Amino acid sequence: MASKPYCRSMPDRPSDEDVSRQILGVFVRHRIPATGTLQRNYFFEVRDGDFQRGINKAVANNWITVDLRNRYRYQLTTTGYAVMSALPPKQTCAVQLAMSAKDQ
Repeated sequence: MASKPYCRSMPDRPSDEDVSRQILGVFVRHRIPATGTLQRNYFFEVRDGDFQRGINKAVANNWITVDLRNRYRYQLTTTGYAVMSALPPKQTCAVQLAMSAKDQ
């Protein structure tokens, strides 16, 4: 009897786009206006392994900028604010719920 090799599947990782939208969701949840800033400690619900990928994607999309003097401070751009305000509130919550479901 040949047994199947032990194979553990890797859990699904959220895409860079999903994580960057989760980061924008943090700005929305804290009601940060365009050009407003948040420190790194506000993003505790974003998984550490995904955080830097999400930050990089959000910066590439021109949704946020990283402060030049303090790399742990992030500023929401007007483009990022427009992206999140274009989504209906229910869809914003749905994105956040989908992200939390993937983490479990």
